[in-house]
Amino acid sequence: MKKMIFVLVTVFSMSAFADKNFGAGAKFADAVPMSKIMKNPESYVGKEVTVSGVIVDVCEKRGCWMQLTSDYQNEKVRIKVNDGEIVFPLESRGKKAAAKGEFKKINLSLEQTKNYLQHIAEENKKPFDPASVKEAMVVYQVQATGAVIQGN
Repeated sequence: MKKMIFVLVTVFSMSAFADKNFGAGAKFADAVPMSKIMKNPESYVGKEVTVSGVIVDVCEKRGCWMQLTSDYQNEKVRIKVNDGEIVFPLESRGKKAAAKGEFKKINLSLEQTKNYLQHIAEENKKPFDPASVKEAMVVYQVQATGAVIQGN
């Protein structure tokens, strides 16, 4: 009986630290630094890229996006998936991840910018004044088809 318990504990502890693939998966070795992408983002728009970083946020409602740290000016990169196709677990915050997919440029109007920033503020339970936004913004994100999270 003791031998059997030892084997179960060993199997459990090994699987607790395994990387978990989502969708088509991704490879850390294929990651392109965001600083390289953001030097000339237009050259990456519409192309498949792989990025990596530490997960700093996950959509609390559907798990349909996550934000990764970036090496680009202390910015974060948003990884978005089609709702329901991939669900990123909330407990993934703080873990290293890589994601691959199409690099997208989204031009927002001033009204869309206000709505987007208000939505982000609400998700983060922070106050927001739409009057403080004076110009439209461009959002770059990875529309992911796959990801991998370390030790998930």
